[in-house]
Amino acid sequence: MLLEFIEILIIGFVTLLMATGFFYECMCILLRVILHFNFSPRRILYVLITGIFIAHGLTIFMYALVYWILVHWLGFEQLSGLINDHYLSYIYYSATTYSSLGVGDVFSAGGLRFITGLQAINGLILITWSATIAYFSIQKMWKEHDVKYRI
Repeated sequence: MLLEFIEILIIGFVTLLMATGFFYECMCILLRVILHFNFSPRRILYVLITGIFIAHGLTIFMYALVYWILVHWLGFEQLSGLINDHYLSYIYYSATTYSSLGVGDVFSAGGLRFITGLQAINGLILITWSATIAYFSIQKMWKEHDVKYRI
């Protein structure tokens, strides 16, 4: 019991750190792309939002893969509820957990509950982080837009 708890604790925090690091790298790449090209303000907005959405989607896929590996390779309890046991169900569960939507039609048991909690907190942090990046990027864009198009 204690060994399983330590195992899930390590897996949970490693996954959290990997997801956060991955998201950070995605944001760095996205901001480099925006700074490298001379986009119009409108195009900056679309590239920024698309890049943020893709980064969140890939992070959700990463968590879904961890759940799938834990269940199918390491023998953890399967997800329960209205679910079919295929990868798309794990993506759905991961997305509802990451966004803190928590529909409740699919739920975890055993050690997966700990990772579910970490993912929900991590999702809130990363979503807030991306909102902050978007806010400051758009704020800077509007300042430049105002100077460039001042009448």
